[in-house]
Amino acid sequence: MQDDAEPYVYKKVSAVTFGVLSPKMIKKMAAAKIVTPELYDKEGYPVDGGLMDVRLGVIDPGLRCKTCGSKLKECTGHFGYISLARPVIHISFISVILTLLRYTCRECSRVLLPTARIDQYGERLKRLGKDKGPEVMRKKLKDLISASKSVSKCPHCKAKQKKILLEKPSTFFEDDKRISPIEIRSRLEKLQDADIELFGLNPGAVRPEWMILTVLPIPPVTMRPSITLETGERSEDDLTHKLGDIVRINQRLFENINAGAPEIIVEDLWDLLQYHVTTFFDNEVAQLPPARHRSGQPLKTLTERIKSKEGRIRHNLTGKRTNFSARTVISPDPMLELNEVGVPDIMAMKLTVPERVTEWNMAYLKEFVRKGPKSYPGANYVIRPDGRKKRLTEETIEASVEELQPGYIVERHLMDGDIAIFNRQPSLHRMSMMCHRVRVLPCKTLRLNPAVCFPYNADFDGDEMNLHIPQTEEARSEAELLMLVDTQMISPRYGLSVIGCIQDAISGNYPSSREF
Repeated sequence: MQDDAEPYVYKKVSAVTFGVLSPKMIKKMAAAKIVTPELYDKEGYPVDGGLMDVRLGVIDPGLRCKTCGSKLKECTGHFGYISLARPVIHISFISVILTLLRYTCRECSRVLLPTARIDQYGERLKRLGKDKGPEVMRKKLKDLISASKSVSKCPHCKAKQKKILLEKPSTFFEDDKRISPIEIRSRLEKLQDADIELFGLNPGAVRPEWMILTVLPIPPVTMRPSITLETGERSEDDLTHKLGDIVRINQRLFENINAGAPEIIVEDLWDLLQYHVTTFFDNEVAQLPPARHRSGQPLKTLTERIKSKEGRIRHNLTGKRTNFSARTVISPDPMLELNEVGVPDIMAMKLTVPERVTEWNMAYLKEFVRKGPKSYPGANYVIRPDGRKKRLTEETIEASVEELQPGYIVERHLMDGDIAIFNRQPSLHRMSMMCHRVRVLPCKTLRLNPAVCFPYNADFDGDEMNLHIPQTEEARSEAELLMLVDTQMISPRYGLSVIGCIQDAISGNYPSSREF
């Protein structure tokens, strides 16, 4: 490194802290305040202050985002917010709120333990929280306080304590008298940071009163895009429907409070707002009827999008459907090399390998383009340097051959010797995905040498396997160096060979050796 160059600053992440957004933070990160449930004006343009406001991002190709000035592809979207007329409880934090209310004083909001015992157990609880996690710590604290259940008076301010019950999903009662979210919030506000730590919460990242919502963040438009139906009508996303209900009821609640409506009407609207906010976060809460479309179909709101097999994590993030992959039944072929895979010719003509045109390989690649997609080995697409993709058909072949220049990319058919990644699910260890070289063969099954069955745990009673074709030079060389079958002979688990003949391969070898 040169003397005048700036020294590099290295940083190491020591921990990740999860927190809850404070009302101040929600307002700070928001690009717009949402005040009306209307979506579009008569011209079909998004309404200012509506749920599809252009400041929250754009989903129409012609428009620009008012916040960052970017178009559809560059703008990731921006949050908005709604100020709620009355606080509502966040359904995901009910158990934490109940614990805090039960084990703190209703007057002074201190933990219902004498100071000496707090000091005595504080350090021990913190240590337990570090080793085993906050859930264990919270459970230990519950045991600790329930052991001193005879405490009907607060050891700090001598106030008489009342029994707190939760009527599911989100209604709290204190000696048969309902406590409103406003009252709960004011109690939680009085909690001291030192006491919050005892419950396994980090007061720097989450204050308990933030679990009672006064401001609701509105997700960006890009997260809930609307689709245009064939009839030309716009169909809105489930989240937008739900948010529309929240804004509408919130508006009515504001109006009724300002007009001095009877308390019973305000209470009903407040409960309705609580219902809509709860079903916005989770539409599968027990004891609550799910919010539905007019067709009777339940809405898919935030929780349903994240959890389960069809949710964001398992479906979209960790399990992806990929291009340039194939799947079919496997069958044995002892004539193949250990690191080869027999690929049906029908697959080889669909799967492609991108090759960049240079002066040296131009004539070679022109031959593939000339043969086109229907003759093997040919090519399916030509990609221009500007990224435009051109499909090869009988009409476009001649023109494509003529315009081929260095810098173009030809997507040619799969050929013998190409690099492929072969996988059998469930992928349980690293040898469930290995690199093989392609051998294009007739028939319609993927073929592999029987000696490679053991690492894949494959047999030929109808098993199917996946074939992936790496699309970049880096991916190909990486697969070849790190994943080729020849490099995976010894198991990292117990240091013995994982590749060799098993079961019927041995039985077949035995009779054939006797014949000779």
